[in-house]
Amino acid sequence: MKNINRIKRCVSQKLMTTLLLVVSVVMVSCDPSIDALAFDLPEANSQEDLTPPSAEFTASVTADYLTYTFANESRSATTYLWNYGDGNSSTDLDGINTFPEEGTYTVTLTATDDLGVSNAYSEEIIVVEPIIPPTLIPEILEAGFDNGNDSRDPWRNSDLGGVIQITSSNGYHEGSNGAKLPTSGDRIGYQLIGEFTPNELYELKFKFAFRDQDSDSNGSITVAMVEAMNSIDQLEDNTISSITYTEDVSGVGAMVSGSLIFNSGGNSALAIFFYNDSDEAYIDSFEIDALE
Repeated sequence: MKNINRIKRCVSQKLMTTLLLVVSVVMVSCDPSIDALAFDLPEANSQEDLTPPSAEFTASVTADYLTYTFANESRSATTYLWNYGDGNSSTDLDGINTFPEEGTYTVTLTATDDLGVSNAYSEEIIVVEPIIPPTLIPEILEAGFDNGNDSRDPWRNSDLGGVIQITSSNGYHEGSNGAKLPTSGDRIGYQLIGEFTPNELYELKFKFAFRDQDSDSNGSITVAMVEAMNSIDQLEDNTISSITYTEDVSGVGAMVSGSLIFNSGGNSALAIFFYNDSDEAYIDSFEIDALE
C-alpha cells in the first residue's frame, strides 16, 4: 500500500508541474512585453502599393472662352475629385467647367485607387477673352463705273460673257457712268475680289434699273456671289448666293436699290457675277460691307 500511495503522489506532482507549465505559457503569451503583432493579419494599407495612382489631365478651351473641358489621363485610379479653383468641383471621370470671369485658376485633380492611396496634379488655367480681329472688307474695283470705258477692265472675262457696256444716259446711273446690259442678254459682269474673312456674313449693295421696251415678258437682273470660275457652265455649282429682281416689281426708268446678303463660307475670295434677261438693264454703285 505504501508503494501505491507513493506512485499516486508522484503522478499528482507531474500533473501539477504540467499544469503550471501550461499556465506559465499562457501568462507569458499575454505579457504585453511580447511582440504578438507578428501573428496578426495585415491591416489596410500596411502592404506596399505596387501600382500607386498617378493623376494627370489635359485642358482644352471651347468656343465659349469661359468653358474648358478636361481629359482625365490618370493611371491606376478608380475615383476622382476635380477642384476647379473657382468653388466648383466634380467627381466625374472627365471634367468640364464654366469659369465665372477672366482670370487665373488652379485646377487640381486628385486620383485615388482602391487601397485609398491618392495622388494630385494641378495646372493653372488662364481664362481670357480672345481678341477677335475685324472682319475684312474686300475692295471692288471700278464699283461705280465712273472711269468711262476703262471701268470695264476689272469686269472683263471673255470666257464667261461679252464685255459689259458703259452708259452715261441720264437716269440710268449714279455719278458719271453706269454699266449697261442690252436686251440680247449677251453681256455679263464678273469680278473676282479677295480678302474675305471666311464664315462671315456680308451684304453686297448696288443700284439697278430697267428700260421699258414694251416687251411682253418681264425683264430681270440677277446678281450673285460665286466661287471663282472660268466657264459659265460652273455657275450653278459655284453660286454661294444670288438674288433676282424683275421689272414688274422694281418698276422701270429709275434707279432703285438692290441688296444681296451672303455668307462667305470657307472662302477668302469670291466673285461678283451679274446678268440680265428680256429687257435692257443697268447696274451701278456696288459696295460691300460686313454684317454683325
